[in-house]
This record gives sequence, C-alpha cells and structure tokens, in this order.
Amino acid sequence: MNCIFIRGACLPSRVRGVTVKDCDDDYNVYINQRLSPDTQRKAAQHEIRHIRMDHFYDEEPVIVNEIEAN
Repeated sequence: MNCIFIRGACLPSRVRGVTVKDCDDDYNVYINQRLSPDTQRKAAQHEIRHIRMDHFYDEEPVIVNEIEAN
C-alpha cells in the first residue's frame, strides 16, 4: 500500500529515526521522542527523503544513502 506512518519511540540517544517497511508494503517511521520537537521534525523529513529516493531497494552503501538524504 506504500503508506507512511510516523510514530514516536524511545530509541538510543544516538539514533534520531529509523524506517521499517512492513509486510503490507507500508513504511513505519520511528522518531526518537527524546529529541527536541525541531530535531524530531528534521529526523522525520530525513526518513521521508529515504523513502522518496527509494533507498530501500538500491545497492548503494548506507553512507552514500545517508549523505544523499541529508
């Protein structure tokens, strides 16, 4: 279905956000709720750029995808 769900989660302090694709082809974006609201917003935007750039299906190294999503 390719829906995007954004949720707050208690993540390790060094993790701003993470995206997981589920069995329904939806994207579940987990944002570290320990961050400031502004940083949470930026983390969500970053994760959405990964989705839009289709980084889940390319073969680039993670660092390349991270730089591209910034």
